[in-house]
Amino acid sequence: MAVTRFVILTNELPKLSDASGAIVSRVVLLHTTQSFYGKEDHDLTEKLLGELPGILLWAIEGWRRLRERGRFMQPDSGMESLSDMNDLASPVAAFVRDCCEVGPAAAVPIADLFSAWDRWCKTQGRERFIGTVQSFGRDLLAVEPRIRRRQHRDSDNRIRIYEGIGLLGGF
Repeated sequence: MAVTRFVILTNELPKLSDASGAIVSRVVLLHTTQSFYGKEDHDLTEKLLGELPGILLWAIEGWRRLRERGRFMQPDSGMESLSDMNDLASPVAAFVRDCCEVGPAAAVPIADLFSAWDRWCKTQGRERFIGTVQSFGRDLLAVEPRIRRRQHRDSDNRIRIYEGIGLLGGF
């Protein structure tokens, strides 16, 4: 079985649209803090050629540790950027984290949750993410698959609600 790994090098966090967070959960982010822009070493190849035996031993040791662990490790230096990347990929997940409680006893009318989403997007400068009730619902269920849509009767009215999620106080 062939295994493929993608390596993306960028100066900005990639904007990967994925409401569920599945893509970001598979990313190993290496946060670099030093730039060589304008300070490039044009003789680096010649310098490294003399270091090849040491580089090979270093690579073999890294490969051995990887085989022992069975996976790449996310370094602590990339954790904050990974969280930012997740918020970029899934604004609905950020909304749920900031404004909602998730649990079997929680429930909220769909209209109220969408209204809170609309207000949150506007306060965050994310107006373009508001979308429709339906697109919000699709992304919400990708973020929290345990949430269910139900219809309840209140006197003579039918109210569509989400079960498994509610709004935090003050929202």
